[in-house]
Amino acid sequence: MTDLETDVPSPTLPQRLHFAIGPVVGGLILDTVDLATFGPIGVYFGFLIGSLVGYWLSTLYGFATRGRLLWAAIAGVYCTIPMTEALPLATSIGALHRLIKGRAG
Repeated sequence: MTDLETDVPSPTLPQRLHFAIGPVVGGLILDTVDLATFGPIGVYFGFLIGSLVGYWLSTLYGFATRGRLLWAAIAGVYCTIPMTEALPLATSIGALHRLIKGRAG
């Protein structure tokens, strides 16, 4: 199926779902990891666990190696900082990104 105006193929359902909820799901995953690294676990292991999850998520979103390392470090710091467990910051950033980005296609 093509768009009649531009003759460009319409995005498939998986592509539309990835565009619509992909960043929010990534944020939910990172916020869940942040919640799991609550308290002393986060102080000792939050950076390592958060970095691994951040690297994996940035790989799914197609970042280059430099971007993966940057997002891994940010995710590690986020999972280490105390009191971020109550704030769905990563999910909120993903939703805001999608809101600003606009529609798919």
